[in-house]
Amino acid sequence: MKFKNKIYLDYSDVLSMCHNLEDIASKLKPDIIVGIVRGGLLPALHLSHALERPMETVTWQTRDESRQQYCDIIQQAIDTGKIVLFVDDINDTGRTFKDLAKAYKTNTRSNVHFISLVEKTASDFHGTAALTIDDPRWIVFPWEKD
Repeated sequence: MKFKNKIYLDYSDVLSMCHNLEDIASKLKPDIIVGIVRGGLLPALHLSHALERPMETVTWQTRDESRQQYCDIIQQAIDTGKIVLFVDDINDTGRTFKDLAKAYKTNTRSNVHFISLVEKTASDFHGTAALTIDDPRWIVFPWEKD
């Protein structure tokens, strides 16, 4: 059953968006790809393989069980001028990306980028996305429980 208050994506949708991100990310030429646990892992892994770039992960949960884990490897890459690409499944409110930008002191850095499969136009932080939507409905990814 599909509910009108949600948008359901399937794996073919996600794969298509990953290919779009691949085109976008290849132009940025990242040195390191950072998958944000949990939703950013699948698109980050796809990009890591497609672009043959190393991948790190960072736990940065801002809802449910709020938990953040800072990673020195990521900060070192940023500080040494490497191009760092943070990847998540959705940029809904912008909170995750804003918090990461603040924690890793990226506001004045041109070598740090934020990318997602889906970005809502109402977000307070705008990165780059495979799909930008102006729709308040909840997005349900295929790996999520409904």
